[in-house]
Amino acid sequence: MSFEYNLQPGAQIVTCMGNYEHQSVVSDRRCPLGKPMLISATARTGTVQEEPYDTVVKGRRTGYAPRQSVLPVDVVLANARSEIGKWRYDVVLRNCEGFANWAGGLEMSSRQVKGAVAGAAFFAIATKLLSENPSLGKYAFWLAVGGSIGLAGTQVLKNRT
Repeated sequence: MSFEYNLQPGAQIVTCMGNYEHQSVVSDRRCPLGKPMLISATARTGTVQEEPYDTVVKGRRTGYAPRQSVLPVDVVLANARSEIGKWRYDVVLRNCEGFANWAGGLEMSSRQVKGAVAGAAFFAIATKLLSENPSLGKYAFWLAVGGSIGLAGTQVLKNRT
């Protein structure tokens, strides 16, 4: 059987979405195809939803998230379901990774946001130090480059086969 059929309820999974990774909590419910439902916060819905595995993953590479909850499964699922339709998605402050961590009793933070901010800050400082009078355009360019590099450095699935 493939990965998705063996997922345990309450586990946090991560799906490669190209330039970022999406995190979900595995539900104890199954869709008609026998695959698990996933609970996650998305920009697509603007909130938390419990949706079929294929709706969330869309055939993309998926694995276990680097951090997993130590809470009982029923607590993780109760936490996650308590925010269905209530959570207001925000890419920086209330994103999928922050939600999955929060539901699992972990710090509501995002390694991806931290990586992007750190990368952008590093490149902004380097631009200031290495350029005599950097233009706003130069700052914007290097902030974007640094943020992208910082974000890419946080991805756990990018190098897996």
